[in-house]
Amino acid sequence: MSLTTWAIIIAIVVLLVFYLRLKSKSKKQALKKKEEETKKKYQLYLKRFNDTSNLKKLEPQITKVAGTKYDNEDTGVNRQEIIKNTKEGELLMLLPDELNRFDSSAIKVVRLNDEQIGFLDMDISVEVKSRLKSQSLVEAKILKIYKEKDNFEVEIALQRYSRKLKQPL
Repeated sequence: MSLTTWAIIIAIVVLLVFYLRLKSKSKKQALKKKEEETKKKYQLYLKRFNDTSNLKKLEPQITKVAGTKYDNEDTGVNRQEIIKNTKEGELLMLLPDELNRFDSSAIKVVRLNDEQIGFLDMDISVEVKSRLKSQSLVEAKILKIYKEKDNFEVEIALQRYSRKLKQPL
């Protein structure tokens, strides 16, 4: 091979490396921006509730998200597809579903990007709805995602706070 051919090959390799680094950097920046937006969204969600700094944390309640195998009525998106892109440890929002025709105390379980993955179980939703309406925070976080009978299921931890103030030491 001639010197010119080698120079062209080296130039192409250098340009390719430069392009790949640039692309990787822009992906990292986009990911960082998305994380910042998610944090802002969660902080905005938390502003709905009373300050919990002077309240005692109760024992976390572990529950399974209901309705994970259905499509979302508002968007038509299948919840199974949403759950595939969900990670364990992810924070969630709990939003009362006032228009639910099946359950007047239904609570949507929603990712921070506004994608609904299901509902709280009916037995829990009455108490949680009461807390949310009185501006008492109930935090939700994904503990486990697993497959059961060809469907992804989601187990979450609900962190509630005592409504009584902490006693000073």
